[in-house]
Amino acid sequence: MNTRSLVGSDLEGVRRQGSRTEQRERAHHILESTQAALSATPLRWGNQGQRSVGSQRLLAAAEKGDLQDRALWPPIAKALGGGGNSTALVSTAETVALALLDYYEIGVRTFLIRGFDPYNDAVDFGRELIPRVREAVRQRDASAQRDVQHAVGA
Repeated sequence: MNTRSLVGSDLEGVRRQGSRTEQRERAHHILESTQAALSATPLRWGNQGQRSVGSQRLLAAAEKGDLQDRALWPPIAKALGGGGNSTALVSTAETVALALLDYYEIGVRTFLIRGFDPYNDAVDFGRELIPRVREAVRQRDASAQRDVQHAVGA
């Protein structure tokens, strides 16, 4: 799974990017900048030509509103015609981690995450997001193992 994420901290004193509301405001600013850049130079992101099935699905999701599931925010994808790496998860680190766990639970085992501010987002992902995802996966897998052991009477 390939996504760009905007995360904020849930911890006091570690609020470089802030709350869920602040993350959505940041996402809207990035969207406005993207739309302005596309208007100035309509590169390969135009709405002409064939789209992949994945792009078509992403655009269909974008038509349903600005927020899907816990954190999927499709307006960037819509602005880019569903192409490229335009999926975005926008929320606090805790909520984005839960959204990634939802994908894990349906079978996704490889995630490529990156942000719009490469260095600072990578720092935030390493401090806030990745440890939360790892812990949630560890807990989920331990629970599943207990369920299997209980089912077989071990």
